[in-house]
Amino acid sequence: MTDPVYLSYVNIQYWYCVIYSIFGGTCTEVDSINGSVEATLSAGANVGAQSGKVDFWSWLFGGGASTDVVSASAPVVHGGLFGPMLDTIFFFGNLIGVFISFLWSIYSFLAYTVSGLLFLAIVGLLVYLFSIRFSEGALYGSLPPQSINVHPLRDRWQLLLNGTRSNDPKLWRQGILEADIILGEVLTSVGYIGKTTSDQILLVPENAFVTLPFAWEAHRIRNFVSASSSNYILTQQEAFRVMKLYEQVFQEFNFI
Repeated sequence: MTDPVYLSYVNIQYWYCVIYSIFGGTCTEVDSINGSVEATLSAGANVGAQSGKVDFWSWLFGGGASTDVVSASAPVVHGGLFGPMLDTIFFFGNLIGVFISFLWSIYSFLAYTVSGLLFLAIVGLLVYLFSIRFSEGALYGSLPPQSINVHPLRDRWQLLLNGTRSNDPKLWRQGILEADIILGEVLTSVGYIGKTTSDQILLVPENAFVTLPFAWEAHRIRNFVSASSSNYILTQQEAFRVMKLYEQVFQEFNFI
């Protein structure tokens, strides 16, 4: 076995012998070094080939047939200086591998067991849920579709509200007057009977319903609009605001 080419620039054998000799050892297993790297390597190679001595790396870690013990039933026993250290590392590595394999076997068993139980639980819950649905359907039957009641005044009110968005002042005035008529119908439906809307709204006690102040304000603007001698100027913005006041009153009584 020859040393790698790049080691010829380092001369590890020489420095190992120097450090090893500090602690009282001698490099008896390594070829003599004459101070030249190339001469040392060539001399070591020739002597090793002729005398059969172990080279530097085999001396450290083993590797030859004479230093490593190999059998079919036993693990490899490394020779050399650091062979016992390698054997210890490999021993604990194999021990850790066996322990991890044991833990993985336990984990796999538990994982498959829990997964199977959860699958059975899900199937059981689905069967139970479908059985409840079936029993409830047989007991109560199907519910009829909910009817949506559309108040007949909703379309009429929407037309009046759209009139206040137009540029025609006549539609603004007409919308407010008709909204006041609808207000009279609302008051009649809740029990306040009178000849006019003014008579009806006077019968309503204070705080009778939430939007009563809105009804009073909208009716007051209606009186200004209907009076021919009034100097009240109705703008589109004001007309729309008054219509929204009426709308809040109608919504409180679900009239639109």
